[in-house]
Amino acid sequence: MTVHYGYYAATDDAHAADAVEHDTLEEIGAGYDQLVLTVVDPENHMPALDALISGRSAEAVAADPPYGPFLNSSDDGRTVCHSFTDAFRDALAALAPERLPSVAAEWAAAECFQDLNVDTDALAPVLAELTGLAGDAAGRGDHLYYWISI
Repeated sequence: MTVHYGYYAATDDAHAADAVEHDTLEEIGAGYDQLVLTVVDPENHMPALDALISGRSAEAVAADPPYGPFLNSSDDGRTVCHSFTDAFRDALAALAPERLPSVAAEWAAAECFQDLNVDTDALAPVLAELTGLAGDAAGRGDHLYYWISI
């Protein structure tokens, strides 16, 4: 079974919650500015990225993770959505394009990816898309969210 992770922008929590109220994977997040992945788990991989781009220690990130509380789930419970903090959105949005390759390399080397055999070449375009999504969201005053679907 493949787990899918959707990263998306929405105006507020109520709007974000609507993203998962659909019957099929193809419909989840339809109409939202989003990126859907099968490798980068927001709850397992984003704390390491947060530490890299915010300059906070791993301990500080663990105490105050970049993701927020549960917002909603699909009727069958197979899809849930949560928010990211605006601080994480802003740190992503502020990441300079020239830093993307080095941050992607450090992120790929993080302990959270060790068992997945993910390399910089795979994470660099993901990071570029995430920073673009975050930048667009911040520019509109939107917030950043994610959904997980099994």
